[in-house]
Amino acid sequence: MKRIWGYAMAAIMGVSALTGCSSGQSASTTAATTAAAADQTTAADTLKAKEPAESPAGKVVIYTGSGPEITEPIYALWKEKYPDIEIEEVKSGTGELLARISAEKDNPGGDVLWGGDTFLYLSNPDLFEAYDSKEDAAMITRDPDHKWHSYVIMPQTIMVNTKLIKSEADYPKTLKELTDPKWKNDKIALADPSKSGTGLSLVKGMASLYDWDYVQQLLLNTEVYPSSDAMFAAVKDATNPVGFINEDLGYKWEMSGEPVKIIYPEDGVTYNVEATGIIKGAKNMDNAKLFLDFILSRDVHKVLQDVVKRRSARTDMAPPEGLEDLSSYQLIESKFNSKDEVLDNFTKALDAARK
Repeated sequence: MKRIWGYAMAAIMGVSALTGCSSGQSASTTAATTAAAADQTTAADTLKAKEPAESPAGKVVIYTGSGPEITEPIYALWKEKYPDIEIEEVKSGTGELLARISAEKDNPGGDVLWGGDTFLYLSNPDLFEAYDSKEDAAMITRDPDHKWHSYVIMPQTIMVNTKLIKSEADYPKTLKELTDPKWKNDKIALADPSKSGTGLSLVKGMASLYDWDYVQQLLLNTEVYPSSDAMFAAVKDATNPVGFINEDLGYKWEMSGEPVKIIYPEDGVTYNVEATGIIKGAKNMDNAKLFLDFILSRDVHKVLQDVVKRRSARTDMAPPEGLEDLSSYQLIESKFNSKDEVLDNFTKALDAARK
């Protein structure tokens, strides 16, 4: 705008010179007018520069297997930061969500998968969008292809119901003890690994520590539940005396006075690195990227540490108060790279145990 005004003034002044109309009063008036116009232009540009950028809006569709004790504190923080972006949540077991994403791949219904072992993402790379998040550099492990993004480190513990098993002397201290025939009638709660990410982490960890014969012996003593939530509740509600639970929820239940006790098995602790990823072809791609950066941010991981009591995958975060450093436990490293391999062997072990 300033440039156009300058050209116009040059033309006017040129005409004045040619016609001889260049008195001192006229020149003075013209200069004053030019200065005033320039000031107005500068003021308008300054005002425009101060106008806030348009706030992101719309929605983002989150597929997650996490319960409200995890999601609600984080959604509350999201609403503070992005009040105009609505979250639509679809909750189910991680395995079921992955099957849904695969079925919807030509017309995605979700934008982000929040949760699930990195193992699941590695097994299904074509279902996820590559995104190089600015937060990835802070994580304990990273996907070089940027399809999955580390979120939390989640150990699983044995959980007992203290109303059904009253003496600590009777608590199982190892995974090996769970194959003892004494558990055959009361049954140990286990989540179906084809539907539950926690169940998958448990099964592949135990098979890695021992073998599939061990898993078959364990299944003689188990009741298989369709989800991790159902497995957790079965022990808390005294349906089963023993089961498994993610460390964070078990710790919170124990501290809040629920009749449960968590036990880190002495022979090995199963665990997984939970991840999150953007669904390939997400319809709300910009908001999906915002949510992913948000969920990996230090602000969210502070909530994870202080409220949710989960172990952050960020290298700049300490364990939640009350939890030991992971070096205190014998973590089981998985020997498996394929989800299908784990599920095929589990199905064979289950069929053999049920004969």
